[in-house]
Amino acid sequence: MTLSLSSNTDLLRARNGLEVDGFAVMHENLLGGSEVFRKHVQQKYFAPGSLSPDNPAVHTNRDRARDVVRYEWTSHTDLSIEEHSTIAITDRSGFAGSRTHTRVFLLDDSEMHKWISLALGVVPLRMRRRRGTFGINLYRTRTHVVTGPHQDQEEFVLIYVLRKRGEGATTRLLSIQNPGVVEFEATLEPGQVLVFRDALFMHDVSPLVRSSGQDPVRDALVCTVDYSRTYLFRD
Repeated sequence: MTLSLSSNTDLLRARNGLEVDGFAVMHENLLGGSEVFRKHVQQKYFAPGSLSPDNPAVHTNRDRARDVVRYEWTSHTDLSIEEHSTIAITDRSGFAGSRTHTRVFLLDDSEMHKWISLALGVVPLRMRRRRGTFGINLYRTRTHVVTGPHQDQEEFVLIYVLRKRGEGATTRLLSIQNPGVVEFEATLEPGQVLVFRDALFMHDVSPLVRSSGQDPVRDALVCTVDYSRTYLFRD
């Protein structure tokens, strides 16, 4: 796929934010997202039966599915992606051993194929690996979004909120270099995207809170541009 955003001002601003500040907040349209796209993703992948409960030893009140794709850049704008052979996660979130969640094959969906390609294009050119893996996690949370401040142990993390009902779910990026310093704090609303360099921050999200008599829920895509060691994928 050839990406046509290499000179887009908003994209350049996001890449610069990643290089200088370590994070950037974007509107979904930079990645080809829209309200129609969000509804498509929810109807197809967040419908009843599409997600399964997370491992209770990791998170007791979260449903999820997952995919992992392999990517290769053949030029600054030309990218190829294909499904990876496994989606297993090993020794993460305080859980020793391997976990495999419900798999969705997102590249069979042309809209998701395009979105994944554009998401990978946010990585600044000089920080980009020629090839690697990209993990896509589909999360539905109802109370606690995360178990506490943590790192995902990958190179970049991208959070795209699809739906949110209720109050709370404020995201914070806590500086690793300057403990106690909050570098970013905001409640991401549907249509917003946050991307950051995982090595620079602990990230946290406050619990969802019931509002207007409705049970809270938050649907999001949480993606990682992986280190080469994650799947023994070497340049």
